Amino acid sequence: MNRQLQFSILLILSTAAWGSTFPLVKFSLEYMSPVVFLAVRFAVSSAVMFPFLKRPLNLSNIREGFIAGTFLFVGYYFQTVGLKYTSPAISGLITGFYVVLVPILSFMIFKKGIGRKDWAAASLSLVGLLIITSGQLSNATLQLGDVLTLICAFGYAMQIIYVARHTQVDMIKFTFYQMLTVCVLSTVFIPTYPIYADFSSPVVIIGIFFTAIVAGVLAYLIMNASLVYVSPERASIIMVTEPVFAAGFSVAFTGTILSYFTIAGGAIMVLAMVWEVYSKGEEKSRELAELPV
Repeated sequence: MNRQLQFSILLILSTAAWGSTFPLVKFSLEYMSPVVFLAVRFAVSSAVMFPFLKRPLNLSNIREGFIAGTFLFVGYYFQTVGLKYTSPAISGLITGFYVVLVPILSFMIFKKGIGRKDWAAASLSLVGLLIITSGQLSNATLQLGDVLTLICAFGYAMQIIYVARHTQVDMIKFTFYQMLTVCVLSTVFIPTYPIYADFSSPVVIIGIFFTAIVAGVLAYLIMNASLVYVSPERASIIMVTEPVFAAGFSVAFTGTILSYFTIAGGAIMVLAMVWEVYSKGEEKSRELAELPV
């Protein structure tokens, strides 16, 4: 088995781990406040990563990691709180909207060109989002969860845009300071949500350690290592399946019954995400083909 196939499989497993966290976190929130859960989760992630830092103190990494970590905190905060008010399946689908938001926000902030395919993918994704939410108009709590999760997608998109512009930094330290920032900000924001915690619950213990280590440190390290052997285009298409895994695990473990609105809207959103990633791959191939040899 060649390295590309090996790391493609590992990337699929990492993406599945990310998808599985949606129902797992949903279960954990029955016993622990969303913001307390985040603080503890990222404290564990930071503690696990710390011994691997050769020279932890680096002002450049601290600054860049803090900014990226702030965007990451916005994503995780609104996603985790939003999970209190919506299903894991819908949360996973709406979170995946960040794939389409990245080129649009890049255009708005940095005036980076955006093509017709980007706009088409964004429009298609928005249609899917409207279809999902239209089936929930009678339930205000689910609408609140959708809105909070949509804000989370903006946070993730901004974090990706920022990281993409700072690839020259030490990624291990960069990732560590991002996680540490999420931990610190989560601790500061604990009073923003009713505080409750039951550390005796096995669900909470499993949820914290799985999300912190398996879906946190290990998954991010695998993703970074995979990009050495797997093209960014292929990796992006693999990671776009996260909402599909989220929906699948939600059905399997929570007994969620997906409505026709959720299935139809979710399928449209995933199609838009795949289209967005595939079109970027085509553009990259054309750019390489036009390079002088």
